[in-house]
Amino acid sequence: MEWFTEMLVLAQVVYSILIMVPIFYWFSLKIFSGEESVSQNLPIIERRICLILPMRNEIANVERKLTGIIEEILPHKFVDLIVADSDSDDGTKEAAEKILISSRMDRSRWKIMNFEVRGKNVAINAVLTEVEAEIVIISDADAEVSPGWLEIIRIRMEEEDIGVVSGIEREESGNIGGFNGYYRGKSNWLRIRESEIYSTPVLEGSILAWKTSSLGAFRLNEKMNADDAQIGFISMRGGYRSIIDERITFRSFEGSPERTFRESVRRAQGLSIALLKNSDLVFSSPRRSLRRVVFNAIFLYVIFPWASLLFVVNSIVSFSLNPELGNTWEFYSIISLVLVILSPQGRFVSRGVAISIIAHCQALVGKRYKNWEPNR
Repeated sequence: MEWFTEMLVLAQVVYSILIMVPIFYWFSLKIFSGEESVSQNLPIIERRICLILPMRNEIANVERKLTGIIEEILPHKFVDLIVADSDSDDGTKEAAEKILISSRMDRSRWKIMNFEVRGKNVAINAVLTEVEAEIVIISDADAEVSPGWLEIIRIRMEEEDIGVVSGIEREESGNIGGFNGYYRGKSNWLRIRESEIYSTPVLEGSILAWKTSSLGAFRLNEKMNADDAQIGFISMRGGYRSIIDERITFRSFEGSPERTFRESVRRAQGLSIALLKNSDLVFSSPRRSLRRVVFNAIFLYVIFPWASLLFVVNSIVSFSLNPELGNTWEFYSIISLVLVILSPQGRFVSRGVAISIIAHCQALVGKRYKNWEPNR
């Protein structure tokens, strides 16, 4: 029995160390990392741009999305628009066509493509085979992007080392709280900070742009989601930066509703798979900064959830074998769990852990989220 207790002690030490890795990384960004300056005076070249709007049953958003997009790109004749309809059965394609025909955009600048095989990555892959542009931009149908985003993207794309630029979801005080507000605030700060250092592996498909000269020809993995992470890693493998620019912001047209548990699981699964498929960058990347951010992302989204779960299980088992109240590690472990449950931040982290573990388990049994069904 003594050997079993020693094993429990050793396991608790290991789990505790693993849990602390993302925390140490977070503090290292706050204390040690310098900022990279953003080039402000680069001449903006008129490059051919293609804007792709993937849609699947977006009748609730198609008009307001196209209205905002047309207003932004209309003065720029070098920007073309493609609506990629993924087998919608609610009239999205017909509504989009009607709106575009009645708009002031020249007919030669827009196109609607329909795909019977569902899947966002399927649609994007098919569109890219027909696109001849120097910059490609994708944006989700339910995202209201802040005005001026096109100019910011064009400016950042003039920087030689940048391959991909993305935005962040707006934090609107009073409109969002709970887990989503907590996660968004922490995640936004982390990704902006990583972008200042070099690159971030966690981008946003709601508004994402890349230079075709940097990424070359590629195909997204159609058996998984996380198109944003996939594109970001392609850029980083080519030696280019993938960044978040905090001046480009977006929100849901519905005013930042709470992301459902299922949506969170879907996103966590795609990101986790993308990270694992690119885990070799922790060792093979010539840039130490990139090794660092990929290493932390794998720890945060893949290892941390399981280390946390095992810490909980080990604490309960250990205390059940030695239920002594006092100066024992078993008792302190149980107290730490109670404190986590009692604090709002602790409950938010616990929810995030649960989301990741469920996402991983579903991936292991073959349940994937390659198709997207809007919850509207």
